Order: sequence, then structure tokens, then C-alpha cells
Amino acid sequence: MRTIVQALSLLLFSLLFFLATYKLPDWLLADIYLRLDPLLGLNAIFAAREVIGRSLWGLVTIGATLLIGRFFCGYICPMGISIDFLNHLFFRKKKYKILKTETSLRKAKYLLLIVFVMAAITGLSLAFLMDPIALLTRFYTFFIYPLAITLINLLLDLIRPLSKALGWITLTHLHYFQPVFYMSAITLLIFGGIIALNLLAPRFWCRYLCPLGAMLSLISPLGIFKRRVSEECNECKKCQKNCPMGAILDDPRKTHLQECFQCRTCVHVCPQNAITFPASLSIGGEYSKIDLSRRGFIYSLAGGLGVGFLATHTPFTRLQGKHHLIRAPGAIPETEFLRTCIRCGECMKSCLTNTLQPCLWESGFSGLWTPKMDLRLAPCDQNCNVCGKVCPTQAIRSVSLEEKNHAKVGTAILLKEKCLVWAQNKICLICDEICPYNAIVFRPVEGYGRPFVIASKCNGCGFCEQRCPVLGDSAIVVVPDGEIRLKEGSYVVEAKKLQLEFKADPGDDKFILEGSGFKLDGDTGEKKKVKY
Repeated sequence: MRTIVQALSLLLFSLLFFLATYKLPDWLLADIYLRLDPLLGLNAIFAAREVIGRSLWGLVTIGATLLIGRFFCGYICPMGISIDFLNHLFFRKKKYKILKTETSLRKAKYLLLIVFVMAAITGLSLAFLMDPIALLTRFYTFFIYPLAITLINLLLDLIRPLSKALGWITLTHLHYFQPVFYMSAITLLIFGGIIALNLLAPRFWCRYLCPLGAMLSLISPLGIFKRRVSEECNECKKCQKNCPMGAILDDPRKTHLQECFQCRTCVHVCPQNAITFPASLSIGGEYSKIDLSRRGFIYSLAGGLGVGFLATHTPFTRLQGKHHLIRAPGAIPETEFLRTCIRCGECMKSCLTNTLQPCLWESGFSGLWTPKMDLRLAPCDQNCNVCGKVCPTQAIRSVSLEEKNHAKVGTAILLKEKCLVWAQNKICLICDEICPYNAIVFRPVEGYGRPFVIASKCNGCGFCEQRCPVLGDSAIVVVPDGEIRLKEGSYVVEAKKLQLEFKADPGDDKFILEGSGFKLDGDTGEKKKVKY
């Protein structure tokens, strides 16, 4: 039964992940697993210092754990399910011994939980580093998804000759856009390391390191379903040896309830049928206290506060303004954005053009893994607003297409020393022709038509930067000057206040060069044929 529930949960997680695309309907909660994660939700609420509606879904998981027990880790968590599946695939014949540092390791996840909570109180979001749902979503985004698209395209290439011969026009020309992401290798190494830890103990990550498991374990003994052992137990200790969480104590009749996620493995291996999980209204039961030393507790408190202070103050904050980071349309103001974003990667996966990429150190430690727009790689499609739909904490607001297109992310600027028209007197109209808002026009300068950017018409979509034919860095780049980032309110209203207008207006192109080799007279505007 448990295996079936796990398979269905992982299948649902994977299905929702792949459905988080451009055509995602408003009613489909593709980010539901991230919303149900109470660690991510509470971390975002503490860091942002305000209630975030979507993060309150985590209360459902907390309430269910209070009622039932720590079932989430054993049945629902996609990271735990992935660990179980890969452990069975690679390490099922592995014989484990009890680790000498078992007692000390048990404390690690609680100390990490304290660090993350204290850092969040200072305004620094850190839970994403080790939260299982965020980790797995990033792994799916940066590795599984691109790999799946690659394999699908390879398969399509293999069957293309057959499709052509059979007249299947759609399959003959079908090809899926191949996404690429920075830090894919790092993501693979992190996930591989989590799985490799199973060489030391089954579910090593869940036992000793998972901060979400630590949070749920604190309240799980209050649940109504608890392990009970009858007098028929002959103390063979098969249950203890086979427990994936090491939740059964030296006396097999006793259970470390915080660690038990009710997988019922002990029920199946017991030769005496002495183990059951009956419903019980007793509060607490065999609650085993968490033996944290006073020194470890203080170190964790100080560590969380210290990391939070250092990451949000000098010298690390100097990095935040060093690079021209362009955030997604609808991103809330930077300070709140860094506090609220849980770095799950869902927005990057769902981005239609693949322009959203993860940050490394561009905005300091506090900006690690946050999404930025790489407009040289790809522009922002003006008919897509899916990134806001899938953001579980609304670090990127979910807004309509009209609102999204008025959420100015920056302004394009021309680098005249690199521009083919300005620097070399060549004919190039690409930036003007590709701009969806006609924010680039040609005007006469010293008898030649030169491109200019009309800042009040540019919303920073990046089509000009991506299509610029100059090799290497573009001759026209989008910088965050003039960006509109609102925590609440209408982008359309704000744009009107600033006298911005984002719609096509071809009237300002009267000076555009109509053909190769024309020079404009600066006084009369008369065109004269010349040779360059």
C-alpha cells in the first residue's frame, strides 16, 4: 500500500512539474508541493516579516501531522520517495551497521533547523539550501527537464525518416525547444551526494540532515497512530534491523516516535505479528526528548543570527549592486524579493524562452540561486506570465498579461562603441525591427541615420539584446534603470503615472533608412546616394 501511495505521489509531483508551462491554466496549482512545505512557508513568512497567503498552505501539512503523525516523510515527500527508489535500485544488497556517531548525527537536523529559523528572523532566507522539496524541484529544473527534452528530441530524430515516409507531417517537423541552465552540474552533484549518503545508512538524509523532517518530528508524536508491540514479541529485533529510520530503540517494544514515519516495515518483517499501528488518543506516548546540548543550541542560535547579519550587511551587500541584475516582470522590490524567494527554480523551468537563469554570486550570498533574466541568451516573451503563476511565495507576483507587460524590468541602452551603425557606419536595423513596442528609432546624426532608444516606450523585454548581431556581448543591453517593482498595486497605473507607453507606434520611424547606401542631409532631410 505504501509503495503505491509513494508512486502516485512522485508521479503527481512530476506531472505537475512538467505541466508548469506557458499554457498552465489558472486553476491548476502546479506548485502545490512547494506550498504544502511548512519549512519553506514559515521561512518566507519570517524573512519577509508578513503573512504570505500561498505559504499558509503549509498549515495543512502541520495539521495533518498533528492529527496522524509523521506520515508526510514516509508517503508524500518526493525527495524521500526518490531516495527510497534509488536506494532500492543501487543499494538494496547493502548491509548496514549502526553508526558510532548515531546519537550525535541525530541532532544535526535540529541544529540546522534552528540556524535556518534564526537566519530567517534576521531577513535572510536559507531554508532553500537543504529543504527537500526545493532541492528536488531544482534538480528536476536544471537536470531532469533538460535531459528529458534532449531524449525526446533524439527519439524524434530517430523516427523522423519513418514519419516522413508515412506522411506524418506533424512528427516529421516536431522538435521541442532545448532549455539550458547554469549550475546544472552543481545541482547534479548535490543530488548525487544526497543519494550517495545512503552508503552509510538508509535514508541518511532523512535521518540526520533534513530540516523539514526535524520540524515535523517535533509535533509528530501527538498524532493518533502510534507503533504498539504486543506481549507476543520475542525480541528477535528484526524490526530494529529493518527500520529505515532507526526509530526502534534497543528494547524493540519502544519507539523513538519523532523518527517514526509509519512506513510499517516493522509490521511486515515481524515473525510474531506482534506490531500494530492502532489509533490512540493518548497525547505524546513514548515521547523521547531531543538531547541537544546547551552549547550546541547556543552555537546554532548564534550561527543563524551571525550568518543572517553578515549576508545582509557589509562587505557582502556590496556585491548586490555590482551587477546589472534584471529580475522577472512582477518581481517585488529587491530587498523583499531576496527575503521571500525560496529558490525552488519553478519559475525558471516554466519560463517560455529560458531567459530566467539562477544567480551564483552576482547579488551576494543572499541572492544565491535566485532567478535573473539573461537577455543575451533569450528575451522575455510578452505573451507569457507563467512565472508569477507558479511562484509559491509570490516573490514574483501573479498578474495578468497587461499588468505583466507594464511591469518594466529595465531600459535598453546603446553601446555606441560596439554598435555597427554608430561605430562602423554599417546598415543594421535588427534592434528596431524586433522591438515589440517600437522603442528604438532611427534619427539623423551628422547626416546618417542612427538608432536611439526611447526610454518611455521600453519595458526591458530584451528582444533587441538577444537579437543584436554583434559577436560576444550585445551592443544594446538592458539595465535595471527605470524598473517598476511593486509589492502591491497596479503596474498599469504606475506606468501611466510615469508617462510610459508600451504599445506599437510606427510614426517615429520617419528617419529610418529605406535602403542600403543612403545618407540623410542634416538640414533638409533629403536622402543622397553614397557609397560606404
